[in-house]
Amino acid sequence: MTDAKSGHRKGPVVVLATPSPVTHRTAEENLGLGYLAAFLREAGHTVVVVDGWLEGLDVPQLAQRILDARPGMVGFACYRSNMERAMETMRLLGEAGADVFTVAGGYGPTFHTNDFLEAGFNAVVRGEGEVPLLRLAEHLRDGTPPLDQIPGLSHWSAEGVVRHSPAPAPKLALDELPHPARDTLHLTLARRSMVHVQTARGCQASCTFCSIVAFERVGGGATWRQRSIPDVVDELEALWRRGATHFKVIDDSLLEPPRDLAWSTELADEIARRGIRPRLRGSIRADRVTDEVVAELARAGFFSFSCGIENFAQSALRRMAKRADVQQNRRALDIFRAHGIYVQAGHILFDDRTTLEELEENYRGMREYSWTISKGIFTEMYAAAGTNFTRRLGKNGTLQVTQDMLGNTRYELLDERVRPLYQGLKQWHRAHSLIYDKAIDPLSAPKALDAHELAVMHRLAQELRRVDLDFFRSLLDLAAGQCSTAALGGAVQELVRAELARTADWYERLHDQVISAYDDLGLMYDADANPFVC
Repeated sequence: MTDAKSGHRKGPVVVLATPSPVTHRTAEENLGLGYLAAFLREAGHTVVVVDGWLEGLDVPQLAQRILDARPGMVGFACYRSNMERAMETMRLLGEAGADVFTVAGGYGPTFHTNDFLEAGFNAVVRGEGEVPLLRLAEHLRDGTPPLDQIPGLSHWSAEGVVRHSPAPAPKLALDELPHPARDTLHLTLARRSMVHVQTARGCQASCTFCSIVAFERVGGGATWRQRSIPDVVDELEALWRRGATHFKVIDDSLLEPPRDLAWSTELADEIARRGIRPRLRGSIRADRVTDEVVAELARAGFFSFSCGIENFAQSALRRMAKRADVQQNRRALDIFRAHGIYVQAGHILFDDRTTLEELEENYRGMREYSWTISKGIFTEMYAAAGTNFTRRLGKNGTLQVTQDMLGNTRYELLDERVRPLYQGLKQWHRAHSLIYDKAIDPLSAPKALDAHELAVMHRLAQELRRVDLDFFRSLLDLAAGQCSTAALGGAVQELVRAELARTADWYERLHDQVISAYDDLGLMYDADANPFVC
């Protein structure tokens, strides 16, 4: 049967779905599903998008929505954190007698391909999904191309053997892609979440802990590529006309070369020329920040940035292979504050080689820039698959074979005197993780808030930050005064118990204030307990 409008022969219905991940964040749209849906529809395929996270669907509800669409293929956007829910969804589809081909794509399947195949998926897409998914839909419709010839695809053969296509998934020019489908726009707006847009994919940095460049290298070629300004603003304008005013630019790094001051000025000019006034949030590297650039980006509508400061100790930044040094990080934060920009300052306090001296340097930097947005005092570097950090740990023989639920490999800190502080801060963070996440989510997710509403949530976040830093100072003072490592461990545990008891009423009162603010602002918090501090 041929579609009269497109002239393409119709194939089986394709459902693109994502189960809710196990996460401490509230739901945001999955722009990857939007891009894939638009790409497949342009080629004449019938696509149904089911975003279980945005719609608040549990696994049985997600499975029923998929069954109602009568698909021939289900593509799951997956992380390690929603793999089990995707597996359970597939089990329910099978019990209902559905004969569907299941495929998983995203960072999780790319780096844990065999895990996903062994979990029951028929196939996995490694790298960007547009071309492999289109070829797979064609295969299910026509029998060609053979699965072995679909680039970037790993699959079970008829003989029950896993086969990996040697050809990588191609990375298409971004301006040639159709704008993403917006099937879930109404859900995003109803939650006061930001509408996602993407102006570039990838990053040119090479931080040791990051999977972004590793993912980009799967497909070969450039690790960062961009859309043109007219194409980006076309999309912003179209969404503005549909009622969207707040946008999260989900680029991993907004301002990679050749983007610079001239690009920032051109973007601001084009937005002004269209007569729209979007409120924008993005991610930017500290070494790309100048006063002039931030002024132009603010004119374009940016009011908030995430910036990977990561650490206030130069020795730690060198281990991370960060492009920016401590001086550049401080200068960037000073510039942001001068322009009234909200900043979520990404921070990694602990790695395997953290020292007491580095913790002191970080305390001083955190106290000086306590106005930045941070989800609690405790953070650690995750040994994620595909990263240089994980490879280094393996070569040094310190990599443990156990993994957490997110696929991160666990490791031990080398400095015995740092270990009690790590445990103490983690215990402190675990006790307060719910209020951290709830207080910060409207600023870090973020939500579509006006200036007054942002200030309300920011004030609450700063109150939390102040108490965190006071506790951090107490731990550092304890470490400076203890002669033996054994004595330090016991003293840290005693301090944690005492401070948790002393501050319990204060945290309860602040939690009540956060709940009241949510009620006043019409926000909802439906996230899981933080899986990173288990």
